[in-house]
Amino acid sequence: MHELGVLRHIVKTVSRLTEQHHIARVSYIELEVGEASGFVPQYLTRLFPVAADQCPALQGAELRLSAVPGRGLVIKEIGYGK
Repeated sequence: MHELGVLRHIVKTVSRLTEQHHIARVSYIELEVGEASGFVPQYLTRLFPVAADQCPALQGAELRLSAVPGRGLVIKEIGYGK
């Protein structure tokens, strides 16, 4: 299950951004998931709270997924409040 590893990498990236920009809380992360990426959306959704637990700014954040053509996984948007 590579979804957890990818989510941990995303959380690490978002955590770094929150520290750099002094963001206290992230309300959501929107991911574009390529239809041929091999990622299972239900696993991403289910495992997100486990990965997000490592970052205080992500406590209670929502993971929003949208399917797109292709093989990639892209952070499309991060919603936050200072």
